[in-house]
Amino acid sequence: MELWTAEHTRTLLPALAAMLLFTFILRKLLGGKSHRVRMIPLKVVACILVVLEIGKQGLSLYRGYDLYNLPFHFCSLFIFAMPVMAFYKGRNQQHVYGVVTALSAAMTLLLLIYPNLIYGAGSVTRYFKDYMSFHTVTFHNLVMLAFLLILGLELHEPAPRGEVRCLLLFTLVFCIVAATMSQLLKTNYAGFYSCNVPVFETVRLALQPVIGSVLAQAVYVSVVAVLHIAFTYGAYWLYRLLRYMTATHKQAV
Repeated sequence: MELWTAEHTRTLLPALAAMLLFTFILRKLLGGKSHRVRMIPLKVVACILVVLEIGKQGLSLYRGYDLYNLPFHFCSLFIFAMPVMAFYKGRNQQHVYGVVTALSAAMTLLLLIYPNLIYGAGSVTRYFKDYMSFHTVTFHNLVMLAFLLILGLELHEPAPRGEVRCLLLFTLVFCIVAATMSQLLKTNYAGFYSCNVPVFETVRLALQPVIGSVLAQAVYVSVVAVLHIAFTYGAYWLYRLLRYMTATHKQAV
């Protein structure tokens, strides 16, 4: 499966350029404002994500519910995580900010490296014809916009010691839940049931007659879990580098 299709090139790159410009303008307008004011754009994005997901779930129920639409995908985390970051004000706010920022960084990085894995060209071509396609493309692009807002408006001040532990634990728990539900429902949440990358799916299937289907699936799930954790961890440190490069001031959350 190719990383980028012509449809992704024609749409994702202009969308990214528009998001960068939008973030730059907001940075100029809101950069000197309080953290509470700078959080407003993220709150708007978080609310839109929830509204989009409500529409998706409602339409799925109307059409005859597809188990694939249950929120056990990596991207589904943002239905809950982004509103929590936007509105939560408890004592663990710093850890919440760190985890959600790292997750959005990972989603953005994967979308820029392998957009065809996130949503196919068909979703782009059906964007104005089918709500599910509209939801898929819009949802993931909004997550990328959220990350750019977090970075550009300096909404999060990294504090890696506690954040890294929380991030690793959170990602591990997600992997356990997603992997378990994938096996129980025989549905491919976050790639834990089968692999969307053909070459790796061939390897997974080839292992089954050699070591047995149960053991082969256990090995596959373990590898996918490690990749999820490693990729998210790496995205967090990439974000830290970008944050260091773009920071204009420090302000505690």
